[in-house]
Amino acid sequence: MPPGLMQPRLALPACVVFLLALALGACAPSLSPLYRDYEVAPAEPPIVQRIEAALAEAGWQTAPASAPNAVATEERKMSSWGLYTVVVSLEVVPVGDAYVRLYVHPYRKYFTGGRGKIPYLNKTLQRAVLKDLNAAFEKQGLRAVGTSVERDRRATSR
Repeated sequence: MPPGLMQPRLALPACVVFLLALALGACAPSLSPLYRDYEVAPAEPPIVQRIEAALAEAGWQTAPASAPNAVATEERKMSSWGLYTVVVSLEVVPVGDAYVRLYVHPYRKYFTGGRGKIPYLNKTLQRAVLKDLNAAFEKQGLRAVGTSVERDRRATSR
């Protein structure tokens, strides 16, 4: 066999690896970033009071925030899996006058006392956190527009 030609025995494993990677990639879960944007409708009372009212209506207890213009919540248990419990806290920050951004901080609290950040929102966690919150924000004049990427995509596709 001339040099430079691939031997047939090596082509088969490479093809199998490629097909396996393709099949597993199609089964990947849908992941979502840890924030959402909401468009602010001009209304009274001030935006911070509206955010606090929406959080209270959705069952979240406010806590001291790290920034003066942010509204934070206490941790809330979302699920328990035996070895760990998933807890979430929220932080809502006005972004100019047009938007507010909701940051979701999910963690796994292990039975050993350790704690690990969850770097994404899967569909189950997203539904558990956002379902009541979106309805409460809507009542306060805050309309969900998704992530900044989704918002920009809608703005440019018109």
